[in-house]
Amino acid sequence: MKRIAIILAYLFAGALLHAQEVDTLHLSTLYTTHVVFRSDLVYADLSNTRLVAAKIVDQNRTMLALKAREPFEVPSSVSALESDGTIHTFVVAYREHPDRLVVDMRGNCQQKSGTTLEKVQERSFEKPSQRIFHIGQREYGLQLLCEDLYVRDDNTCFVLSLKNGGGVSYEAGDATFVIESRKKGKRSIQYERNLYPKERSGSLSASPGSTSRILYRFDKVTLTKDQVLKVYVYETGGQRHLVLTVNHYDINRARRK
Repeated sequence: MKRIAIILAYLFAGALLHAQEVDTLHLSTLYTTHVVFRSDLVYADLSNTRLVAAKIVDQNRTMLALKAREPFEVPSSVSALESDGTIHTFVVAYREHPDRLVVDMRGNCQQKSGTTLEKVQERSFEKPSQRIFHIGQREYGLQLLCEDLYVRDDNTCFVLSLKNGGGVSYEAGDATFVIESRKKGKRSIQYERNLYPKERSGSLSASPGSTSRILYRFDKVTLTKDQVLKVYVYETGGQRHLVLTVNHYDINRARRK
């Protein structure tokens, strides 16, 4: 009977996929899968909370993080509602090593790999390829993200974006990059060292409802395990200051382009 139930469940999932073109998310107990949407999520629902865990990411509410609590055979489903009214439904199946850990639902646009600094500058960040989703801060109706971090010709490059979801324009000068080192067990900072970019392109000023982007290029940047990189963005003529924290792992394991 159990085998028959499993077969029927798979047939139902297949029919649902064919009729409604529902995507299948493969989840694992080993990895976290992130689904990225066009607008902020206001609701998410799981058909089986015992087997699957889901959370709207606090730092970036356009992202839904999912992970299997344990291996399972019978597929389930997850639904997500965007703030613009768009609803998505996925069939959830278990796979120990999923093919994709980031699923981009923003207009079904595909991420483009191998984008050079020159191409990014030519496009003026109109359609960036976001590759990092966990480094960000959301406050004052603003969302500051580090969308990409990579190494090119032994230079460390950062792509930052600022989304203004409020009703007041946001103006900022250059971001300030500071390496901070802390002693274990103590909160006091041992020392600070500012980093100065050798090249920049773009802006972090954004009118209401818009998103701005900027690329910074530095001489090679590496960190020890006791160091973090702080990125401070100060509002010009205002108090809505933002900060990002980039750890040593993200810096030292930056992909090469």
